[in-house]
Amino acid sequence: MGQSWTYQKRNHFNGELLPNVREWVAAVGAGIEVHRQEAGGTPLPHELHSTWGQLLRDPVWDYPLNTVQPVPLWPASLAPGHRASLHTHYLEDGGSYRHWVQVYTVVKGWERVTLPVGTFDTVRVERLLRLSHHDHTRVDTLRRDVLWLAPELGRWVARETSGRYRIPDGEGRGSEYLEDHFHWELLAWQ
Repeated sequence: MGQSWTYQKRNHFNGELLPNVREWVAAVGAGIEVHRQEAGGTPLPHELHSTWGQLLRDPVWDYPLNTVQPVPLWPASLAPGHRASLHTHYLEDGGSYRHWVQVYTVVKGWERVTLPVGTFDTVRVERLLRLSHHDHTRVDTLRRDVLWLAPELGRWVARETSGRYRIPDGEGRGSEYLEDHFHWELLAWQ
């Protein structure tokens, strides 16, 4: 309880700095609830873990994914080369329709990351999410989530999220589009 992290958030496409994001452990009980807000106090959707690192609510996308089963933000084993795959479903906030999601996780290895707040020995974890989006005109939605987990902090110190999807035309081809691409870096923690 009480741990907190502040991240600088940047739009990867144009380099624009977005409001900093503060996250903190707000509740520990049946799960671990991490509250989030932008600088200035604007609340953001919260994150929920069944156990630390196992998400029941992933809030960093265009809308939160409330999964039926815990989905690894990082796997239990941090051994380089460790791979995991999970197929489950998620619901939108207030929704009852179950969308499918498939999550592939791989531990790429140890990397030393230098940020303005210090240098950290991290484990690079890559997640690939294939899912049915609530916008049914989208197909082949694929999201990439790369995080650098610092075991000494028990949290990631850098993260990148991006995605792509296709909207088919009447002839089965269609066009590919990109989702937001963000980069976070740790500014402070306690």
